[in-house]
Amino acid sequence: MLEALSSSRLNFLHASYDDNDYDTIIVIADNTMQIEKLPYGNIIIKRMREKQIIDNNNHRGFVTVLPNEKGTTVVIKKNVNSKDLYKWFSDVSKCFKTADITANKRIALMLNHASDQSADAMVRTVLAHTQNMPNYKRKPDKCIAEIDIIGDYAESDFLEVLAKHKGNALARYLTTLPTNYLTPLKYIQSIEKMAKTEGWRYRLYDKKMLEEMGAGAFSAVARASDVAGVIKLTYQPQEGFDKTVSFVGKGVCFDTGGVSLKQPQYMEGMNDDMMGSAVALGTFLALSMQQVPYQMHCYLAVVQNNVDKNAFLPNEVVTALNGKTIEVIDTDAEGRMILADTLVLASQDKPHLIIDYATLTGAAVRAIGTQYSAVFSNHYDWQDQLVQCGIASAEKVWPFPMDNLFLQDLESDLADLKQCQVTGNADHILAAKFLQQFVAKDIRWLHMDLASCKNKGGLGAIPTEITGVGVWYSCQLLDQYFSLDEHTDTV
Repeated sequence: MLEALSSSRLNFLHASYDDNDYDTIIVIADNTMQIEKLPYGNIIIKRMREKQIIDNNNHRGFVTVLPNEKGTTVVIKKNVNSKDLYKWFSDVSKCFKTADITANKRIALMLNHASDQSADAMVRTVLAHTQNMPNYKRKPDKCIAEIDIIGDYAESDFLEVLAKHKGNALARYLTTLPTNYLTPLKYIQSIEKMAKTEGWRYRLYDKKMLEEMGAGAFSAVARASDVAGVIKLTYQPQEGFDKTVSFVGKGVCFDTGGVSLKQPQYMEGMNDDMMGSAVALGTFLALSMQQVPYQMHCYLAVVQNNVDKNAFLPNEVVTALNGKTIEVIDTDAEGRMILADTLVLASQDKPHLIIDYATLTGAAVRAIGTQYSAVFSNHYDWQDQLVQCGIASAEKVWPFPMDNLFLQDLESDLADLKQCQVTGNADHILAAKFLQQFVAKDIRWLHMDLASCKNKGGLGAIPTEITGVGVWYSCQLLDQYFSLDEHTDTV
């Protein structure tokens, strides 16, 4: 399955080139002197002046077709304005859609006048736009492009970009797969095979094992799933380490809502309810490819939420792995159930940080739309840094309050806490407060409710509605994480 995830090829040219060899030439240039050196540079400048954008420092990019034999399309964009990287990506993506670079077989990327940040950003965007995704048409629209990078660059200059791109592409690819192509069994088998290829340690906690361990929250959802389990992956750095990070992902391969059955308009597209696990896995891949100097674990909770004679029911009381009892209210709130036990498992490793990812609540989307994701933490001290990492990675996030007063809404007469409320506001916050009860108090924890998992027209550098959001963000955050003061008060 994952063998089909093939990317465009990067080549590095230091010699002259022929514009007729390329379907598209992409240029970073800030002034007319730089544009004049391009093929038909004077014609391009004249056309830009006609559009009144040649002297516009904020222009969104320019697309034109050269009068050469090939009819080569040229895309011109200025260097990155670091104050709003997300807008820069969005503008470039619009230019690429106008130029239709997904149909191109040969692309020239001219970075002679690019800043380091602009070069990385442009390579990131080109790779995202030319990445193949699942396609089951009789004549698939797949294109594996040859991308020639022209300038004083080598592959080593873009290793981080390539690693993060592959992580994001993996997350998008898995999330796009149809329901019958990514059943829990197929998902588990593919990850096991991937672990062998990448040299990760692999362990599967299957349904029987989790039930025997006392993971009643996960087991309740898994009762109606033919195959289910929690996968644990481990990356060990080559040299010694003194820090550990754990990723946790919600992997509901399809969500019917269980006996709290979804209406058809909300059930369509529920093959993407495993995107949290795909983002966790993509982040794990991206960081292991960069050979980070800390240990990583990745826990993927894989299941289907089915309607079945064995399906769990509202008003059941189940006992989670840490001994806490949960009153089930809504079987369509299954994600927080499987994550509860998985977070307990992740806590047992005593990592310095746990990040969990889930397409968890519609309330997050209603609160902030689909261009941001919602973040929650048991440490208020790093809220500003969480936001700044979203700006720097062009995967924007916004933090929400986590006061203990929200726990009042989860009080139960029968159990230690309710799973959720039947109706009411702030379900995204209540879901986060519920999950917090299963994270050890001495562990720094971040929960990402992936409201921007789908965004019509793409998200920043990403051209597809399914965005794979979270991979670039997490890599940015972890680049800075270890400088944090960990002796701060928890919420």
